[in-house]
Amino acid sequence: MSESFDKAQDKIIPAILASSVSDLESKLAELPKEIKFVHIDVLEEDIWTHMDLNFEAHLMVKEPEKIVQRWIGRGAKRIIAHKYIDLAGAAQFGLAFELDKAVENIENTDFVHLMSIAEIGEQGHPFDANVFDRIKKVKEKFPNVLVSIDGGVSTENYQKLLETGADRLIVGSHFKDLWNSLTKK
Repeated sequence: MSESFDKAQDKIIPAILASSVSDLESKLAELPKEIKFVHIDVLEEDIWTHMDLNFEAHLMVKEPEKIVQRWIGRGAKRIIAHKYIDLAGAAQFGLAFELDKAVENIENTDFVHLMSIAEIGEQGHPFDANVFDRIKKVKEKFPNVLVSIDGGVSTENYQKLLETGADRLIVGSHFKDLWNSLTKK
């Protein structure tokens, strides 16, 4: 493995958006053995299976406060929601921001989760380069906050995202390509 792979490995987190329990199990089974942490996209339907990996749950639901304890009970190390939820230290909390939402009121969050696609809730949407300026602005205003980027991350843009200041890259439909490109260097 290359040095660039070693540096990027902990920053690249595969995103799983499952359509059923069997789909979730299949996607988990396909992950490289080096993966120790995954990002689970949670929509209105409850899809879950036990896993031996650490994970974060991205609660893209209308009322995340109604299901957050369920995901903490399942072992989520980090919870991401599009509105503030007080987790009382039960897990790290990341406040998610769509492209058109100002990054503000992050005082009680552990990290900022910037969406880098215009439409959320499914994978495969195109990357929006406006996120580069958003990363810079967040890092200027909040220099110590960790920044996750979610959506459209690929072999073409991951390096620039990291150089711009992203701390974690959530990679969905391009994960295999990115992972394979890093492991072959």
